[in-house]
Amino acid sequence: MGRCAGFCVAVFLLTVADARSGRDVWVGAWSFVPTSFTPTPVVNPKPPAPPGDFDQVTVRQIVRVAQPAERIRIRVSNEYGAVPLSLGSVHVALAGEDGAVLPGSDHVVTFSHLPSALIPAGAPLLSDAIDWRVPRLTTLAISIYLPEKVTPPAHRVSEYVSAPGDFTAATAMPEAVLMRTGALISEVDIVSSSATRVVVTLGDSITEGFGSTVNEFRGWPDRLAERLAENRATRDWSVVNAGINSNRLLHDGPGAGALARFDRDVLSVPGVSAVILMEGINDIGYSTTVPPEAVTAADIITAYRQILERAHARGLAVFGATLTPFEGAHYYSAAGDAMRRTVNEWIRSSGEFDGVIDFDAALRDPANPAEMNASLQRGDHLHPNDSGYAVMANAVDLNLFSHASGRH
Repeated sequence: MGRCAGFCVAVFLLTVADARSGRDVWVGAWSFVPTSFTPTPVVNPKPPAPPGDFDQVTVRQIVRVAQPAERIRIRVSNEYGAVPLSLGSVHVALAGEDGAVLPGSDHVVTFSHLPSALIPAGAPLLSDAIDWRVPRLTTLAISIYLPEKVTPPAHRVSEYVSAPGDFTAATAMPEAVLMRTGALISEVDIVSSSATRVVVTLGDSITEGFGSTVNEFRGWPDRLAERLAENRATRDWSVVNAGINSNRLLHDGPGAGALARFDRDVLSVPGVSAVILMEGINDIGYSTTVPPEAVTAADIITAYRQILERAHARGLAVFGATLTPFEGAHYYSAAGDAMRRTVNEWIRSSGEFDGVIDFDAALRDPANPAEMNASLQRGDHLHPNDSGYAVMANAVDLNLFSHASGRH
């Protein structure tokens, strides 16, 4: 009773201090992790060419906030830029169809109360807060005018790019082309009357949602956000997606490996309370195609334990997700599948995670457990389709989030 009383007094005093200072309590509501163009010829001897430079064009990126907001702020990334990034103007509005925005919803985004900004090389930049009430699962369009020539970031998303000119305030941008190119917006944070906690989904392209319908938010973290929002017991949870295409636990390229980026992409997210960890299939696959970077099941388990230690030290719950079947994928091998099954058995039985999500069981073909169900994958035997991502989201037991509340 004494310990509880002391804890309650401490929480009360912190709450009073926050109220007196008028300090906002921010939570993450959307993310797209920045990455570099670090060459990795050993992984991909013919890597795709960087996208064309942005030069005096407006780029419009579509995002969806997981929870209702009273205020929002935007994080723009130049973390892998070699030179300062000039932002001519930035606007945010409710997204319409085909890259347009809804009339009357436009808001100017400022930085230190100025409508333009210069982001130092290697740094991110947070915008000023915008007072704006938007419902949960609202789709926003963020438009940035880039007055100087710049190479876009490596991590690509489908964005609308205009003809030359500043069209950040335009309802529809002239000659806008939807293209897969580098994303400048890396996070949207909110102040919310209901959202208090965040789960970060840490993973590779399967977590990023590769292969799902463009700008329709059909990846499994997006569908999980919908389930959390629909369930009264979990409506205070937001979802931030920290998936990167081809990401691995133990090696870089493209982007930093999960152990290297954990502090930035998980621990620094405002309001983070839990992590869903789904990493390792690329470590396994590249062990076959890139022998100098081969790993063992023990190496993967050791990496998991590092993430568990670092997360638990900050009071975060960690839910381990089993690795999905990949027979037929470009880097499949029988030895790799045996490693995957060993890792999955450890995830299920070790008791070291705060909960387990069995994506393997949800997606595998009953007739051939080494292969993903044909109706749930996009044809490459590695990535789910929209239906497969929905099955993954439905495999998450929402009761896990009630248990996570006790750890934080």
